[in-house]
Amino acid sequence: MPVSSFKRTILITGSTDGIGKQTATDLAAHPDNRVIIHGRSEEKCETTRDQIVKETGNPTNVDYIAADLSVMKEVAHFADKVKSRFPELNVLLCNAGVLNPRRAETVDGLEMTFQVNHLSHFVISRQLRPLLQQNSPSRIIFVSSICYDWYPLDFSDLQATNYGDAYLQYSRSKLMNHMTAFRLAREKSDGVTVNVLEPGVCETKLLKRGGYSGGPVKDGSVAPVHLVMSEEVKNITGGYFNNRGKRITSLSADSTDAKQQDRLWTMSEEICSKFGITF
Repeated sequence: MPVSSFKRTILITGSTDGIGKQTATDLAAHPDNRVIIHGRSEEKCETTRDQIVKETGNPTNVDYIAADLSVMKEVAHFADKVKSRFPELNVLLCNAGVLNPRRAETVDGLEMTFQVNHLSHFVISRQLRPLLQQNSPSRIIFVSSICYDWYPLDFSDLQATNYGDAYLQYSRSKLMNHMTAFRLAREKSDGVTVNVLEPGVCETKLLKRGGYSGGPVKDGSVAPVHLVMSEEVKNITGGYFNNRGKRITSLSADSTDAKQQDRLWTMSEEICSKFGITF
């Protein structure tokens, strides 16, 4: 296991704005945390890093990695870049997400919300799990939403050709996050816990794109910070936590359905294989 002067090395996808950035800032305020921010461009990542360092006064514990999760070629190489640069990684916070008022496709021909919110994190969490296992005890945390149970999955239309309103596919992508997390948690015990949280309704750019308003972004980092740092949850896996970091015991039947989890898992692997991504 790599030797590190930090207690935690934490990668947060989608952390140049909104809840991800706030969470990165709050975690970087603790000098025993090494925080790796992620964004689509080097420039935005550098700017965010400088802002966080200025706010926390800790110049040595914030780094970054850039990758566009809407490009499968970049997703495919993301884990290798992380392994090379940050071999001490022991926390993965899957936070990046989009909410589009209208259907849009990526350069890969996949529906944008499906690819960024679900498929990219499916790949990243699968490919980084061996490293996390090596550095155990480790944690994988998915950021979901209170709307995750608004719509059931349509397995005949994961690409949302019938897009409907903006929240239909967004909600389904968050249900996919739940299913992926719980399916990962069903794997044999390997020193890696996998949990899901909902950060609350916060005034982010994403929320505004969906036509809603919410509370301060600062409130949205409470649950992520808790799930990353708290000793109370170190032995919990397959759990769902609310915006205050309290475990929710009432879960949607779809999210906990092992057959649906396995079906999504297999279909996601099949799509990944078309881009040369195997596990």
